[in-house]
Amino acid sequence: MLEIKSVNAWTVFKLALIAYLVLGLLVGLLMGVIFGIAGGAAFGLEDNNPLSALLGAGGGFLGGLLLGILYGLFVGVSGGIGAAVGALLYNLFAAIVGGVKIRVKP
Repeated sequence: MLEIKSVNAWTVFKLALIAYLVLGLLVGLLMGVIFGIAGGAAFGLEDNNPLSALLGAGGGFLGGLLLGILYGLFVGVSGGIGAAVGALLYNLFAAIVGGVKIRVKP
């Protein structure tokens, strides 16, 4: 049996930052596509000019993409900070009551 007595908060922060950033950006790209479709549909309903629908789709996609990038950055940073705080709390509680015991095969 081995016991995990502490976790390095900096490495937990880096790992969580990258993981949440990638997931947030993927969700952001999906939001960009959805906003592009919605923008094209909304502008396409105004008149019969196909350029309106194209401009609406492009604007919706760019707005959604920008929102998605900001969303990804926010989720990445806040997820990294949350994970680092969790690692620090683990270290505090593990010092008081002991760490998690795991069994590994040599």
